[in-house]
Amino acid sequence: MTREQHGVSAVGAGFDRSAATYQDAVAHNRIGARRLVEGMPTGDYRAIVDVGCGTGFASFEMIHSRGTRRVIGVDASPAMMEVFRAAAEDMPEVSVDLRVGDASALPVDDASVDAAVSTMAFHWFPDKAAALSEMARCVRPGGVVAVLTAGRGTDGELLDVMRAMDPPVPAAWTGVFEHIHRDVREMHGLLRGAGLEPLDVWSETRWRTAPVDAYMARLQTVASHLSSDLPPEEAAAHGQRLGDALAAASGPDGFAYSFVKLFAVARRPG
Repeated sequence: MTREQHGVSAVGAGFDRSAATYQDAVAHNRIGARRLVEGMPTGDYRAIVDVGCGTGFASFEMIHSRGTRRVIGVDASPAMMEVFRAAAEDMPEVSVDLRVGDASALPVDDASVDAAVSTMAFHWFPDKAAALSEMARCVRPGGVVAVLTAGRGTDGELLDVMRAMDPPVPAAWTGVFEHIHRDVREMHGLLRGAGLEPLDVWSETRWRTAPVDAYMARLQTVASHLSSDLPPEEAAAHGQRLGDALAAASGPDGFAYSFVKLFAVARRPG
């Protein structure tokens, strides 16, 4: 797998294509964002940066439950942020400033916000250490960095199916699992490496079933960029074969898979 396949432009373009369907396809992310925000310590969170903000799940949780009144949203997908912007129009009391940018070089001033949050985007950041260092830079001393990401073990059943396929699926489809996921120990180390004080790092594993069509639709929504270097007809053919393999591995309730959510809350010393 190449770094370019997970570069900012490729990921952003992939989510541009799925912006219209993202809200419904990943409704579980709203619940995860709520649990992340609930896990943050009591404090003043009037100003935040939402890194990989997408359609604004984390920001809206902060606005409704933590009194946030100024949001800087940074994302690589302008189309996703258009969905965010439209939803924020009903909240004139909140300043929402959306910026196209890279998590490893945030277009945000030093120590200018009370918290940096990121929900279900961190796994796509090519340089995770740099992204956390940038989040730490943006928060004031004593400010909080909170991250929700996909953890190791997510969709492991999918990986098993793909590894058994002959002919094989594109290498990017299987190689991505090692590249993007982290576990609690690795996340703790990343926080420390960014100069942050970990407050809590935990994971939750959910066992789910879904009809193959719905499962494939979710994959298309969140990971279409993994096929960006393939001719469309070739990507479609691989997708059809994968759908057939998942159907063969399914039970009466659909395809069963695990999803690991990794949560991390840390403080900038000071």
